[in-house]
Amino acid sequence: MPRSFGEDYIMSSNLHHIRHETMTENSAVYQVLPLLFRKIVRLLIGTISFPVLADLLKSIYVEEAKRKLNKSGSKPTKSALALITGLDTRVVSALLKENQNPDSMPVTANPENTLIDIWSSDDTFQDKETGEPAILPIEGRGRTFQSLVLRAIGRNITVKTVLDRLLKGGTVQIVQGDIPRVELVSRFYNPISSDYAKSTEVGLLESSRVLEAVLYNTQCDIEQRVPQQGRWTYRLNPKNYKQFRTEVRQLLENQIKEGDALLEKFEDTQKQPGQLTVGIGWYQWGDPDTKDIGE
Repeated sequence: MPRSFGEDYIMSSNLHHIRHETMTENSAVYQVLPLLFRKIVRLLIGTISFPVLADLLKSIYVEEAKRKLNKSGSKPTKSALALITGLDTRVVSALLKENQNPDSMPVTANPENTLIDIWSSDDTFQDKETGEPAILPIEGRGRTFQSLVLRAIGRNITVKTVLDRLLKGGTVQIVQGDIPRVELVSRFYNPISSDYAKSTEVGLLESSRVLEAVLYNTQCDIEQRVPQQGRWTYRLNPKNYKQFRTEVRQLLENQIKEGDALLEKFEDTQKQPGQLTVGIGWYQWGDPDTKDIGE
């Protein structure tokens, strides 16, 4: 049954209210966003490429816009989603289809993985007898590592840069001879060490939990808000930073033990359906250059 003019007007009003609310929120946090994004980008550079990150953000924008429209009682049409995300309706339509099909999400998150995938699956760069990735001359036309780089990554990144990164990650090795060649020794490209990868994973996860607390506190009644506090000073003598850091670590270690005991007190003995995930976090922060102070 067609909607009446009144229904269309109410829906349009809701959408404009949502958009105005969103623009107001963006205005309030615009000054702080570079601080947050800079830290995230610093962790991601060399691990995930910008095009993949941009595609991921587009998909998340559409998902969250759809959730926001549903929560406000408005129908999440393509036009409505385009209005509050700023994306073209054709882009929204494509993203909605991708979100319904998990298999369509990109498998490779950086150019090096794309290169390895082509090297391992394209007949052009495989050994005709074994079907395995061929050992390729570094430079030249035809079936060479240089051609592979051009095919997988393009001309914006030099062959030497790609080769150095793959060598550092233990993905390839140089086969010496009259003509130096490159051999693929691992089909998994690991751009960072396992320790750094784990630290990155934990850091991003903890950051998301802080933001989760912020989002919850902005959407609930005052009496239901959870602790989400910070304390700092602008007047710390650099000579005292190392001692401050030592005492903060002792303070937090004691609190962590108390937090563990509190969690154990409330924790059920067995895993059961319907249980909640809750947690507490501790951290100390400072200016970007404080890591070099007091050493």
